[in-house]
Amino acid sequence: AHSMEEAAAVLERIGFPVIIRPSFTLGGSGGGIAYNTEEYEAICRRGLDASPTNELLIEECILGWKEFEM
Repeated sequence: AHSMEEAAAVLERIGFPVIIRPSFTLGGSGGGIAYNTEEYEAICRRGLDASPTNELLIEECILGWKEFEM
C-alpha cells in the first residue's frame, strides 16, 4: 500500500490481525501487528512516514498458529 486509502482496502480484504511492514527500513522499524482499527491506522501512518518509498507490506497475521513436524 502506498496510501492510507490503499491500506484500508487491503484491510477490508484480509481482516484482523495484520502485520504491517514498511519497505526499506532497518530492523523492522515503523512496523507492527494491529488487532483493531486504531492500532492499524497508527502503525500504517508511522510506517508510511518511516519508509523512504512510502510503501507498506500488509499481510495476514497467523500469530498463535502451531507448526508440527512429523
